Amino acid sequence: MTKWIVKMRLFTLFTTLSGVVLSASAATIITNEDGTSTAIDDMTAASELAELTLFKQCYPYVPAIKPAIEDTKAANEIQLLSNSAKVEQGSKAIFTGDVNFTQGNRELSADEIILYQLTNILTAEGNVILEDSASTVKGRTLKANLDTKDAELSQVNYLLHGQAGNGEAKKVYITNGGDNILMQRSSYSECPFGDNSWVLRASSIDVDNVEESAEAYNATLYFKDVPIFYMPYFTYPTTDKRKTGLLFPSFENSLENGVTFSQPVYWNIAPNYDMEIIPTFMSKRGLHLTNKFRYLVDGQQGKVNVEYLNNDKKTKTDRSLYHWSHNGNFNEHLNFNANYTQVSDNDYFSDLNASAGSRDSNTLLRTAALTYNTDMTSSQFEVRDFQILTDSTSSTPHKVLPKIAFTGYQQFDDNPIEMSVYSEITNFSHSDKNMYSGIRTHIEPEISFPYKRPAGFAVAEFKLPMTYYSQTFNDSDNGGFANGYKGELEEEVVRVIPTARLHAGLNFERSTSWFGNAFTQTLEPQVQYLYIPYKNQDNIGIYDSSTIQQDFLGLYRDRIYSGLDRIADTNQFTVGLTSRVFDEIGSERFRLALGQIVYFGDSQVGIAPETDTTTDNSEVTTSSIVLETDIKVSDNLFFNNSVEYAVQDDLVRRTDAAIEYRFDRGQRVQLNYRYIENTASILEDENSSINSKINQIGSKFILPINHQWDMGASYYYDVENQITQDAFIGIKYESCCWAVRLDYGYRLKNYDSNTDKHDYDRGPTLMFELKGLGGIGTDMNNIGSSSLFTYGEPFQLRE
Repeated sequence: MTKWIVKMRLFTLFTTLSGVVLSASAATIITNEDGTSTAIDDMTAASELAELTLFKQCYPYVPAIKPAIEDTKAANEIQLLSNSAKVEQGSKAIFTGDVNFTQGNRELSADEIILYQLTNILTAEGNVILEDSASTVKGRTLKANLDTKDAELSQVNYLLHGQAGNGEAKKVYITNGGDNILMQRSSYSECPFGDNSWVLRASSIDVDNVEESAEAYNATLYFKDVPIFYMPYFTYPTTDKRKTGLLFPSFENSLENGVTFSQPVYWNIAPNYDMEIIPTFMSKRGLHLTNKFRYLVDGQQGKVNVEYLNNDKKTKTDRSLYHWSHNGNFNEHLNFNANYTQVSDNDYFSDLNASAGSRDSNTLLRTAALTYNTDMTSSQFEVRDFQILTDSTSSTPHKVLPKIAFTGYQQFDDNPIEMSVYSEITNFSHSDKNMYSGIRTHIEPEISFPYKRPAGFAVAEFKLPMTYYSQTFNDSDNGGFANGYKGELEEEVVRVIPTARLHAGLNFERSTSWFGNAFTQTLEPQVQYLYIPYKNQDNIGIYDSSTIQQDFLGLYRDRIYSGLDRIADTNQFTVGLTSRVFDEIGSERFRLALGQIVYFGDSQVGIAPETDTTTDNSEVTTSSIVLETDIKVSDNLFFNNSVEYAVQDDLVRRTDAAIEYRFDRGQRVQLNYRYIENTASILEDENSSINSKINQIGSKFILPINHQWDMGASYYYDVENQITQDAFIGIKYESCCWAVRLDYGYRLKNYDSNTDKHDYDRGPTLMFELKGLGGIGTDMNNIGSSSLFTYGEPFQLRE
């Protein structure tokens, strides 16, 4: 064996060849410094393991990606090994018998290699193998110019490292120093060697590494040796760079829309602008066109979506959607944010798959805000409007045109005093001429005295909300407005209501042991006293206030209504207790929170006008008891529960619960329950026939059967109305290089509790994916979340 150590210019050929093939999507294997291999993927841990196991089963021969070698003099030296060598001085050097060139991670081997000294041409014949950190290329012959880095290979087979991509070509030409690569009679697949489940064959592929793109001619996609798609010409990016072209289509069938086929087209307008154009044909409705435009300009980014369906076959109307969202910073202080959505009709989201909003949307917010922030202040100019997807204008909120707000904060280093102020002036208008409108001016200074230590905290807080209303209304409507408000309004109202709050808590902890395991348990009692004097506010209209849902944290709020139109009087004392249990690594295994408010007299201020003026403020009453529980029984079993129980009425006002088991192989089973005793607005007529109670049970299943079969399902049932709300089942099969998924959905679209009339939308959806090329259908891997009700872990249900 002869060993040569020489210095010469050798191939960027190694690195340029790896840019020939299509980008791959399988898992990536990286060789660590200790020689072990690690899979890099963005799935969850369970999915990561399943993906890696399947990858190893399908591609045991795929080399791992080698780590980069430090660019040193020794790493750039070329080692040459051969059984024999012959040098003709000034002409050529001939190396034969297991010839091997090595330079860092690059390696060239062949039966024979000849280096022509005058022309700096290198030729290799017999079992030619080119290998670098990312790819292995095998061929019969190689001819390369070491000066220009041009090369020619014949009978080529290539394999990507750490990926499933592989293919072959009759001829490969590398020109322009590696910038251009031409492959003749080439193919590409992500199936294992010998498995021709799918393969893409082309008469030629021309790769431009400068433009990071490739052109394929006379390309045919074969599945199971059957040609299924022919393209005389197409281009594709060889990197993550965006490129104009066709995206993969989607296909589904439903009872509501019939057979649906979409063919997205991507337009790369500029580096900071692009657009997706999606024509969708629905056999029962017609042609639906969607345009999704994105932009990024000088720190500003946003998107504009426009949808149009001409003469819907079912409704006999033109239907449309317009959506604009924007967010951007002009500098470190000034920000602009906007969100606007408009649809042509109330049933748009329930009938069509919209690019903005969701199928359960009933209110569309339109807002724009210009905000200026400093370390201690925040100023904002905002406009706000809504589109309510009902036929009644009485439920439409007031428009905010505009609102100017300022928040300031100041703390002092030398003493525990914090001061803040909030102020706003807001103009409210309404589209209904039988409604009231007004201008609200509000200023609310606050001073607080906080004391915080690890063992506990205490804070005394004093506020002085001062509000002035200038209201406009028709005298004939006063006391009976279109939204149902019965109060007698006044044109000018001044309201000043001081507020005092004392809040304190302690933190205790102890070390304990349960079932032989060490734990840390905390005990965190909290108390609060809140006093707000009474002031009749019936002469003020309801512009942006509503009742806030009660929970444990809500027991310590100083307001029970959102907005500023109602500040409820109260004289109350809150008692709460939280206990947590942490294991040895600091993971929370158990949390229990329990609290209640004691009222020293009933509150007289409500959303609706006062009806009882003889309130006994000497009577002591209590609020509902609020209980919240989170339990991590083990690494597999989780439980969550929340209850609001009205003791005096002996009534459960609200509860929700979820229990979930996570199997070691990735399966998840979740059962959940939700109950709200009354969701109706306080303004609603007591004789309304609308059923405002929520009483619902549900389930979610994610069931990976093995490394190839996967199943998901969900079911939600309305106990109150005894009707199925949503049901879904899907099954997926995944082989080494292709996958197919079949779903069936069953969704309640409309329901009238008075007539018991209901409409469902149901039907199957088929998705098909060729790994590395993409899929027909959408969201192949979200089999656990294809439902109206999104999947939520028990610890996240209240987020």
